[in-house]
Formats: sequence, C-alpha cells, structure tokens
Amino acid sequence: MVANTNDERSFGLVPQVKIQTVDDKTVSFATRSASQSGDAQESLLRTFTVPLSEVYTAPIPGAPTAVAMQPGATGPLYLSRESWNTTTPDGFGIFGATRFDSKFPKEGAIPSAPLTKLTVVPTSIRIHGQLEGRAAFFEIELLGPEAAESQDITWNSADYLELRLTEAGARRLQVASGPTAVKVWPIKIVIAGSPAIDQTVSGEVDILDREMADSVQQFAFARQGAPIALLLTPDGVDAFHVTPEAVAEQSNAA
Repeated sequence: MVANTNDERSFGLVPQVKIQTVDDKTVSFATRSASQSGDAQESLLRTFTVPLSEVYTAPIPGAPTAVAMQPGATGPLYLSRESWNTTTPDGFGIFGATRFDSKFPKEGAIPSAPLTKLTVVPTSIRIHGQLEGRAAFFEIELLGPEAAESQDITWNSADYLELRLTEAGARRLQVASGPTAVKVWPIKIVIAGSPAIDQTVSGEVDILDREMADSVQQFAFARQGAPIALLLTPDGVDAFHVTPEAVAEQSNAA
C-alpha cells in the first residue's frame, strides 16, 4: 500500500493514533494534539490528515507494529518529518512534534527507555479533563464520593476514556441522573500513593506525562484504594522513591 520500503527517508513514531478515514491518497487519524500556548488544556483529541505516501507501514525489526490502515484501528503510526509537521486547520500540531526522532526504519532495533510495571497502592487518582462534547473542564477524584467504587480505565492517547460516576458525580457534571458512565478526554491523570513493594514511601505521577509514563495505560479496580499497575519510565518509577532494579528483584522473588 505504501511504497516507502526501499527509499532512504527516515520516519518518526506517533505512539498512538486512531484511524478515521483512508483513501488512495490520504489517511486521517485522531491523536493527542500539542498545545499552542503551553497550556495543557489545549492538548485535546484532534484529527490530522496526511498523504498516504508519507506513512511507513512495513514491518520494522525490534519496533512496534504499525497501526492497520483501517478506520477504527488504534496503534502506532510512522510518519515522515513533513507529516509530523502537519497541523489542523486552526493550527494545532501533533503532540510531541518538537521532539521528532527520525530513527525509523534503519534504527528501529535501538531500544527506547525501558518501562517498568509498578504496582501502586493509590491514595488519590485525580482526573482533569472535559466531557465528550463539552468545552468546560472539570476535575474528579476517582477515590472520592463522586466516582463509582469500581473503575476500568484505558488510556491510549488517541481516544476518550470512560469513567463511572455516582449519582452525586452525575449531578455535579450535569449528566443523566443516577449512576452512569461518561466519556472524558483527560489532560491530566495524577496518581498518588505508595509502591506496593515499599509502603513506607510515596509519590505521584501524571501518567499523561510521556517523560514519566507509557502512552498506553490500563488499570482496573473493584474497590477504591485497591492496588493498580502502571507502566512507568525510570523517572516515573523514581517519583515513587523506588528503583526499577528493586521492582525487578521483588517480581523475581514473588
């Protein structure tokens, strides 16, 4: 489909997109946008359109598999430098474009920063964002009375996440009365608590910060305060005052 396998150009990785439309010339995809002013509230879910000829889809040894060129598919997208500079009609670019790294496909086997699965006993999970279709921003504490006791959170940087609210939460956010689920675009998901391997220490991370956490996160709990597993960078693990080596040692000993 894309004749980029034999040329000398390099491509950069957009960690997660959701394909919207594909034709014989272009592909449109939704992903997190960059802010124009530096305000995180501008980093919303936006749609970008690029030439299909600027997308690399061939397998790259040692690198994540490219997203399928099919509407609704979600995954990594390899773009040329020119397409990384694509903007929406109102001037918003792709999140991370200022740190464009054109190492693919030649350097695809070079590993990125290692990720550690850290189990955290949370004391707070604060989400700041906006409801789908709403302009106003709000903040909710998932370990508080406005959030349902159980949650199943999936964040992939390219789609809304779903929150379950209590009747009190539904009233405050002015959605349908009674316990309900809502779709939210977050600009911050700040998790505070203690690592399960050492509950004498504590810390917090915003898992939307790519310096601290992977761009894909999934955690669920049946009761508030139950342990959750996060995929963190070395800096994210350090924020909880443990080391990746200590986490690995505990995992091997279990």
